[in-house]
Amino acid sequence: MKLFDKYFQPYAEYCLRTTFSEDELKTVFEKELPHVFSFATFKAGFEANKFTFFRRSKPFHLYPGITGRNSLRGELAIQCEKAEYSNDTILHITIVPQNISLFCWIYLCFAVMMGILLLCVGSWQAVIPLGMSVFFFVFLALCRSAAENEIPQIRQAFENTLRKFEEKYRDKTIEFPQDENQTKKINFFRIAPLLTVPIVLVLIFDPASTLSLRNFLENIAGTIFFIDFPIGMCLLHYYYPQFFRHRKSGHYSLLPWGIFFLLCWGLVALGMFLETQFGRYPENGFSVVCAYLFGWAYIWFAMIPIGLIYLLFRGIQKLWQKRREKVEK
Repeated sequence: MKLFDKYFQPYAEYCLRTTFSEDELKTVFEKELPHVFSFATFKAGFEANKFTFFRRSKPFHLYPGITGRNSLRGELAIQCEKAEYSNDTILHITIVPQNISLFCWIYLCFAVMMGILLLCVGSWQAVIPLGMSVFFFVFLALCRSAAENEIPQIRQAFENTLRKFEEKYRDKTIEFPQDENQTKKINFFRIAPLLTVPIVLVLIFDPASTLSLRNFLENIAGTIFFIDFPIGMCLLHYYYPQFFRHRKSGHYSLLPWGIFFLLCWGLVALGMFLETQFGRYPENGFSVVCAYLFGWAYIWFAMIPIGLIYLLFRGIQKLWQKRREKVEK
């Protein structure tokens, strides 16, 4: 038996019936429930005496919240099954805690290592990390006990929310959203010239770029790295969203971003290696260490502002589409 298994076992398992099909229920959740990372989530926290369920990135995983708290301790994981003798759908609901066993292991190992290290140097302070390890298990037990008291509230609130949705859509046709993974048409020969504009502007407005071949190549490489790479990732996400999802499950995948940052780290490390090979050493060794160890993070200086602009554009676009749909209706 694993050390932390008993703290992360499901709180409750039960079934509910609904008139929605699996696809309809997913569409209703996407329309009615805010995502856990959204402004609507922040706004819902100030509504008085109300339970709110938030969507997670995984389908049919809901995050319950209540006024005055960021969340409740249980999460709902739902599996749908078609009823055998009716058009209803049976929902197999499991209320589970957030599985932070990896964090628990890291914390426990760190505390034990610190205690052993302090014991080796003969310090009485070794009892502090060891005592904190004991307190950590007590804290996990108290959290689970408190969560078990919240389960009846979560069950009742979810059933009320589900029945409210059934009443709202009883006489309405549920419109299914278009496939997000559908590839938008893009002409590479129209996009490629746009990516050369930043390079041309840098070369024009930076007089030092014409002083030597090294400055010229460094400006081009820096512009491609800090401007064209982030813009290219945003364009790839916009026109080819299927690259950012698992092929089978359809869930959002971090693999493309991992490859992107690994590529960026490789370019930074390669650039520093070439500089040192040609005898152009930096002023201090700290720059070399940062390039080799943290080169993957350099791209964040440009990716964050460009990514925020891209997210703002997508948000405005979605609001405009919703407004057009209301006008057309």
